[in-house]
Amino acid sequence: MRKSLLTIELLHPPHPESIEDRLDAPLGLLYIAANLRKHGHEVRINDLSGIPQDEWKIGMADIYGTTMYAPTMAVSEQIAHMCKERNPAAKVVAGGAHPTAIPEEISSDFDIIGVGEGEEIMVDIARDYPDNKRVYRKPLEHDLDKYPNPAYDLIDPFSYKRTLGGEMALTILTSRGCPYRCSFCGLADHHKTVKKRSPEKVAEEIRFLKERYGIAKFIFQDDTFTINKKRLEEMLDLIRPLEIGFKAHGRSGNDSAEDYRRLRDAGCETIAWGIESGSQKMLDLMNKRTTVRKNEEVIQWAKDAGLISRAFFVLGFPGEDQRTIEETQRFIERTDPDQYFVSNFVPYPGTDVWNHPEKYGVTKIYTNFEEYYQVNGTGFGSRKIETKNLSSEEFEKMERGFRNWINQRQQRGKLQEYEKKLREREI
Repeated sequence: MRKSLLTIELLHPPHPESIEDRLDAPLGLLYIAANLRKHGHEVRINDLSGIPQDEWKIGMADIYGTTMYAPTMAVSEQIAHMCKERNPAAKVVAGGAHPTAIPEEISSDFDIIGVGEGEEIMVDIARDYPDNKRVYRKPLEHDLDKYPNPAYDLIDPFSYKRTLGGEMALTILTSRGCPYRCSFCGLADHHKTVKKRSPEKVAEEIRFLKERYGIAKFIFQDDTFTINKKRLEEMLDLIRPLEIGFKAHGRSGNDSAEDYRRLRDAGCETIAWGIESGSQKMLDLMNKRTTVRKNEEVIQWAKDAGLISRAFFVLGFPGEDQRTIEETQRFIERTDPDQYFVSNFVPYPGTDVWNHPEKYGVTKIYTNFEEYYQVNGTGFGSRKIETKNLSSEEFEKMERGFRNWINQRQQRGKLQEYEKKLREREI
């Protein structure tokens, strides 16, 4: 006979090869936990990031929900084994980006696969327990105000290392989803619709976190914080009196100079974009739906508004060659963003490159997922593809040259500690 209320443990795996394994709290699990508690279940969060394996401890539970990313697939399987050892009768769930992209390839170590965002899925799994099916899919409600604020009380927020302007910062989501279809995104098919929280609900969460933990710096994790202008204005009007500092993501071709002045006036300190490349050829191949010129504009507008400009770049997307690398170098020299971060392209399952490699001239995709790092602790990313125009050896030589070059450039504003360490490495 099924139990009316269950004990559920949500686990976050470590990333042993990452550049910083305990940067942000597992926000997705905090949301899932809050919604499960709303339905009366007892919930724990067990974040194993940054914890040596010999110190892992698994509690007793009816259901274990384990996040899985491509590079943590093997680690997540180890966690599943430990859950079964702790309670052989329990159901073990795999959720996250990797099982969402390729649910049919997830091992039998997991009893259940959750495809998509987990709030509704985990409630359904708990409802059906113990007579569960193999795969669960259920979208979120369009109005995200239905869901409780993340359960930060289930973790120690001070154990994480994210900072903004040298001070501890917490992450917040005001919306989910993205209307764009970049070819390197592994979740484009699952995030087609942008779902929103009301500005009032966001302000309420900020106020609570500031009062509860004394934290006044926040990272808005929305794919594009600035996407809806009316909503942005309403949000900033409510945020301004809270006297916080924050970082947000914008988008060239969507933003204006006035947007950035308003952001700065409301407390924004850093605006970031997925610039990706200084080559129009590469932007078009990535389906970025923007131009080099528009990317130049947003960086200048941010500087004019007094914001720290932070640019993200992708190295090694199919079609990359020495010429496009040099175009990116010239773009960086010309625009001089205050900060930048360079990731290698990785063909995550679910990306358009993974689904249609021939379209991009990809002749082979390697599936040793444990090496699917955009940047690891050595300061390099992985090369998990072979292409017609560029051998892995040629790319590795270009990557080394580019990273050595960019690490010599001055960055402005306070960086994350892991970024300082990376810049000190000789690569």
